[in-house]
Amino acid sequence: MSHIRTRIRQNLVTTLTGLANTGSNVYDSRVYPMNAETLPGICVYTLSETSGYVSINPPRTLDKTITAAVEIYVQMIDTYDETLDQIAADVEEALYADLTRSNLALDTRVTSFDSTFSGDAEQPVVVGKLNVEIRYSSVEGSPEG
Repeated sequence: MSHIRTRIRQNLVTTLTGLANTGSNVYDSRVYPMNAETLPGICVYTLSETSGYVSINPPRTLDKTITAAVEIYVQMIDTYDETLDQIAADVEEALYADLTRSNLALDTRVTSFDSTFSGDAEQPVVVGKLNVEIRYSSVEGSPEG
């Protein structure tokens, strides 16, 4: 079995696959070459994880929070801001449909949104990044949940 963090990230990818504007262009990677065939598209990756102890007797229970990035890539055309906002709305709606990530987590929250413009790709793109916090519980020494 894989680390629970991996399974949660894979759940995010599965949850976001098939949205109206991005379809199957969803990737479990922070480094994926976005091009005309993959735009608009989404990349999902883990930014960080924090943990704290809930109990004091071994094996201790940990309360953990993953911060995952959901990056939305949209080709810079006349309506890129509107397209980015619509995809972000679709992402939030999909994420909030199952706060437990198929019973892997205790809660899911979108905590921020930022956008940037980039001319580094094959074509200019606007990138919207949602930071998503997923809280889960585990027992120390059992990273697979």
